[in-house]
Amino acid sequence: MDWVSGQNLLALGVAPLAMPELERYASLVVEPELKPTIRELGLRSEPNLELIYRLKPDLVVMNGDLATMREPLSAIAPVCFFDPDNFGEADHLGRARQALSSLAGEIGASIAFERFEQSVDVELADGKQRLAGYDGRPLYVATVIDGRRLLIFGRNSLFQNVLDHFGIENAWSGHVSRYGHTTASADRLTDRPEARLLCVGDTSRDTLNILLASPVIASLPFVKQNRIVRIPDVLFYGGLPPVRRFARLASLALSAGGQDE
Repeated sequence: MDWVSGQNLLALGVAPLAMPELERYASLVVEPELKPTIRELGLRSEPNLELIYRLKPDLVVMNGDLATMREPLSAIAPVCFFDPDNFGEADHLGRARQALSSLAGEIGASIAFERFEQSVDVELADGKQRLAGYDGRPLYVATVIDGRRLLIFGRNSLFQNVLDHFGIENAWSGHVSRYGHTTASADRLTDRPEARLLCVGDTSRDTLNILLASPVIASLPFVKQNRIVRIPDVLFYGGLPPVRRFARLASLALSAGGQDE
């Protein structure tokens, strides 16, 4: 019923009958890769109940954001709520492991869970080893919204758990929402002049270039000294699948662009 449930089912080797906004998933979530058998379910905010009824699923898996749909969905199939995110708390990894393990038990995929969890741990360990020579600079992690603003990820974000594992300090110490991020203008990234910027999202490449063309932004130390590292899109919530993807992409990019400058 939603991207988070869908990507975690795919991580367990189970292809959902249908998921919402498949084209956007393929460009923004990316992993695990969609199976060609998955049907388009419509908007995430308004999934196609008629299609669900016709597909006659054995189980409906969804997150709490769709709780108001529980009653009509329960008339079609049993409903399983899946929420791997620990919003408002620091430990996202622990919650993600527990939630995916429970979902795996619900659908008889415990062995698949163990394999996927191991693959996440391997990616985290490989990333840490890859960054053994990292220069120690703190890191701003952000996605460009437009030519002026960024979505900045702070110390209770999913990405923070990966940075902690790598031993890299988050340069942002300002306020963030319970979801682990805040929207701010780029000139707010001045508290740590020695920092590096990790820009998350291929889709923001053009807007990043517009941002960098601003005289104020161009004067920032991480711009003047070419300390900007870019990685493709990663969903900033959703449990173990985005953790694995972020760990791999961030460690590869930072090991190439952040070694003892």
